[in-house]
Amino acid sequence: MPDGPSSAAGGGSTGPTPDDVDLIVRGIVGFAKRIRSDARLMGDEVSYVDFTLLFVLNETPGMRAVDLAEAVSIDKSTASRQLASLERRDLIVREADPANPRSRRLRLTARAERVLARTDREWRARIEARTADWPREDLRTFATLIDRYMRVDLPDETASHQDVGGAKHPTFE
Repeated sequence: MPDGPSSAAGGGSTGPTPDDVDLIVRGIVGFAKRIRSDARLMGDEVSYVDFTLLFVLNETPGMRAVDLAEAVSIDKSTASRQLASLERRDLIVREADPANPRSRRLRLTARAERVLARTDREWRARIEARTADWPREDLRTFATLIDRYMRVDLPDETASHQDVGGAKHPTFE
């Protein structure tokens, strides 16, 4: 039984079996737990949610709060609380939208840019340490499969998350 990402192209069956889906679910849950655990270990200046919001704002400066909430798949009230916290900690500013004075655009502060750069360096160092002994081909396959999974939208989903981080390889410095 072939075990690579191209096994279907090589004549194997297509589509996941229930065991495949179970393995994927367990992997995704474990991956999410690892990310949250790493976030707790990296310091208390920003949480994983804070980092995510700052990351998206860095990629798309000037977003409105409602658009940011949609981009990270959280409801407006949760976004409002998170953004108020970021604003109190001098990580974001809300600026008037010249096209609509009732609307506010979100921007990172210089402090947020520094925090984001440091947190990004820490995330990257942790990823590099965990994958240090992986062959380059495995690294590329891992990254490609994550990207491939994230690019598939089901009929009841929006595509807003595809624009967040996508194929870019951002740096914050």
